[in-house]
Amino acid sequence: MPQSAERAWSRLREGPKHRLCRHDHSCAHYVIKGFLKTFGLGYTIQGGLKLLTSLTRAFRQPGLLWQAVTHKDNFNLAAFLGSFSAIFRAVSCVLRWVRDKDEELHGLVAGFLAGASMMWYKSVTITLYMATKLAEILYFKGIQANILPYIKCADVIIYSISTAFIFHGAVFEPHNLRPAYWRFLVTLTETKFAQMNRAILDVYGTNASKLMPNFWPDFDKRFSSLEPPVRLVTS
Repeated sequence: MPQSAERAWSRLREGPKHRLCRHDHSCAHYVIKGFLKTFGLGYTIQGGLKLLTSLTRAFRQPGLLWQAVTHKDNFNLAAFLGSFSAIFRAVSCVLRWVRDKDEELHGLVAGFLAGASMMWYKSVTITLYMATKLAEILYFKGIQANILPYIKCADVIIYSISTAFIFHGAVFEPHNLRPAYWRFLVTLTETKFAQMNRAILDVYGTNASKLMPNFWPDFDKRFSSLEPPVRLVTS
C-alpha cells in the first residue's frame, strides 16, 4: 500500500467513535472495513465457483477463465454483501450518535434499511433464507420473553414439513423447481424420481408431465391395466 494511502487509512482509523460503539476504531473505519471485507469475500466466492464450473471447458476455450473471473455476477454478489454490511453498520452507528444509546431496535432498523442492498443481487434463495432466519430469531426471542411456547424438536418438525412440501412439488409440478435442484433429485435417486408416471397426474391441473410430456412407463401387462393417454398413442 502506498504511504499516502496508508497515512489516510491511519487517520480514518483514529477518527471519532461513539462511546457506546464496541468496535475498536472510528465509526467510518468500521463501516468501510466491513464493506471491503465482505465485498472481497463475495467476489472471491462467486468468482471461485464460476472458475470451478469453467475448468472442464477451459482446455478448449481458455477465454472462459477470464470470463469467469470478470463475470457480472461476481460484482453483483460482492456489491450486495458489501453494501449490506456497510449500510447495517452505518445505520447502527448513526443511531447511537443520534439517540445516545444502544438497543436492539437499532438492529431492526439497520437490518430493514440494509435489505435495500438486494437490488444488487436479486436472489429468491437468499431472500427466503434471510426471511426464515428472521422468523427463527423472532421465535427464540419470543421464547426468551415468555411470549411464545417452547416446542420440542421444532426444528425437526419444520424441516420435515419443508421437505414434504418440496417433494410434493417435485411430484406434481417439477417444472416449477429450480433446474439445479431438480437435477439433484434425479441424480440422488438414480433417475427414479424422473421415472414416475406423471401423465396420469395431469388430471389435477398441475401440468405434472410438462418436463417429460412423452414419457410413459413400460408397464407389465400382468400387473397393470393402465393405458397411455390418447395424445401419446397418436403421437
